[in-house]
Amino acid sequence: MDNEHSSVKKTIAILMRLSEKPYEFSALELSARLGITRSTVHRNLNELMSVLIVTQNPSTKKYRLGPTAYTIGATYLTTFDYLAQIRLILARATEDIGQTIGLAKLVGEKVLDLIEIETYQPIRIGRKEGSYYPIHCGTYGKCTMAYFQPRERLEEIVRSTPLPKLAKNTITDPDALLENYALIRERGYAISDEELSDGLIGIGAPVFDSSGRIFGCVATALIKVASGDDAVERLIPKIMQSAAEVSRYII
Repeated sequence: MDNEHSSVKKTIAILMRLSEKPYEFSALELSARLGITRSTVHRNLNELMSVLIVTQNPSTKKYRLGPTAYTIGATYLTTFDYLAQIRLILARATEDIGQTIGLAKLVGEKVLDLIEIETYQPIRIGRKEGSYYPIHCGTYGKCTMAYFQPRERLEEIVRSTPLPKLAKNTITDPDALLENYALIRERGYAISDEELSDGLIGIGAPVFDSSGRIFGCVATALIKVASGDDAVERLIPKIMQSAAEVSRYII
């Protein structure tokens, strides 16, 4: 059973790596990055390819996620209650403010990008659906984790999780991050000013389920140089309103 458990963990590690940029890796690259022997990587890849969870690029010979992986992910989305209605709410909000808006979801102790309603921008602001967000920067991660319960476990997570610097204002100190979480709870919204990406400022508001537990976050991001001085203050109530509307559909 131990060998079977270890094999499953290695397979999951391979799949998680293939879900990250650049989304294609050779067996040698996977072996080096994951610390798994090349023969084991090949064996797992062959099993995954047999059911099309993984495919091989005929040009580069590198491996990437296949159509069965999409089917599994799509099933998760289609079984999520009220997804169509939530997309409609976010689509209306996107049209209203002229900015990309998305919804992230707390999954265990991680923050998953669930929905992105894109509008035209000269650069892509949102990440792709299905991406995980860091807990210490960006409105999705900060706003969601600020309301994580129990608070004792939240502090343990913050103090045991690497907090790498990703942009010029990224919060990398655990105490400063916990203080920022407290400010988010006091205000009822989160601001990320060039914390996740240089040049971007994000605005996020929490989404709660019917019992009042944190579900996730509705957020948008602006290109700072292209936004007016009052853009953030103008958008805060709109994002909070959208988050409140989405919360009505979360059981």
